[in-house]
Amino acid sequence: MLAQDLMNPLLLLGVILLLGTLFGAGAERLSAPWIIGSIVAGVLVGPDALAVLSRSALDNLGGFSQASLAVIAFCIGSRLTFGRIRSLGTSVALLAIAQLLVPFAIVMGTEALIGMKWQAALIVAAAAPATAPTITYAVIRRRNASGPFIDRAFGILALNDAATVLIFSVVSAATVAALGLHDSAAGVRVSIEFAALNEANSLLAGAAFGGLFLIARSVIADHSPGCEERVHALLYSLLLLAIGAAVALGLSQLLAPLAMGVVIANGSSESDRTTVQRAITDIEEPLYIIFFVLAGAHLPIEDATNLFIVLAAAGYTLARFAGKYAAIYATAHALRLDAPTQKYLGLCFPSQGGLAMGLMLAFAAAPTVRALPLASLQMVETAISVVLMGVMLSQIFGPLVIDYAVRRACPGESLG
Repeated sequence: MLAQDLMNPLLLLGVILLLGTLFGAGAERLSAPWIIGSIVAGVLVGPDALAVLSRSALDNLGGFSQASLAVIAFCIGSRLTFGRIRSLGTSVALLAIAQLLVPFAIVMGTEALIGMKWQAALIVAAAAPATAPTITYAVIRRRNASGPFIDRAFGILALNDAATVLIFSVVSAATVAALGLHDSAAGVRVSIEFAALNEANSLLAGAAFGGLFLIARSVIADHSPGCEERVHALLYSLLLLAIGAAVALGLSQLLAPLAMGVVIANGSSESDRTTVQRAITDIEEPLYIIFFVLAGAHLPIEDATNLFIVLAAAGYTLARFAGKYAAIYATAHALRLDAPTQKYLGLCFPSQGGLAMGLMLAFAAAPTVRALPLASLQMVETAISVVLMGVMLSQIFGPLVIDYAVRRACPGESLG
């Protein structure tokens, strides 16, 4: 009977929120970011520890992780006004490109030196550009930081997610072809074209929902009592519809809400953008707690006994972090940007989370991958384990590094 009760999603969500809140508060009492406490709570209740959350329960709660990532993507998009982007010039684009490509190359070389077959190393390297916007955004929000440094961080995050999905789609398609699934370059080309079309459709769909919000808001925003609450409800409903449509149509669950946020931000006045931000603030904290507890529960603790995977994951994590930092530092120095940007911006992206995990798990479940010969499939599974272990390592130290960077770059703005 107890086992059945623990499968009740409402009960599980209550347990997740309670433990995430308590462990997060405990982490802050120890002068650590609350995110670490929530992740530790997830590890403890996950299937590899106390098993309060079973594998099937995690699958059933996957929608909440998707919703959390979508809210983060929307928040990032809602801050990207064209005026703000123009004020940064081309620096954000150049910084974003550098921190996408350099980690890919460094991770590829590192994994090959460790002894990983080049096909598996390619898959691992393709996940290296992914960042954890949830963690970076949550730390920045907790510190209440703002300014050009934060604008650059958000700009890089927004460009990074779209590019990462495309990079991974291209590389994974080419790798599957190299493993023998496709017998010609045409198969790889078709896969690449499909990935690009999917991203374009995701952006168009998100933009359409953003436009629909602007039209509907102009009708219901009549300044009557309860007007703002109705605008909040409108935003929630269209954001849910955008996420649901992305899932149903196989579109990107990150790019659609991101584009929706960009359209709303650029089609709204300053006061209307404040209303939108307030609406998201009302729901984001509980979603973040749920997301990080579930992320902790997904981490592959059992792989910690495999020495090669641990070594490869450590190499992946360090090479990725070094690549991100070196790329941003060198680019910012070449562009003669301010000292805080040169020294600390590269420290804002050490963590990986839902995007990297989602890309790898979706790749593993793809019918084309499951149809590979056993030896090739084992190679793919090794690559997936390395990335997931790397995600675990990055989530342990990442929030601390981001928090340090934000405090040093924006010393006058903190929630204490």
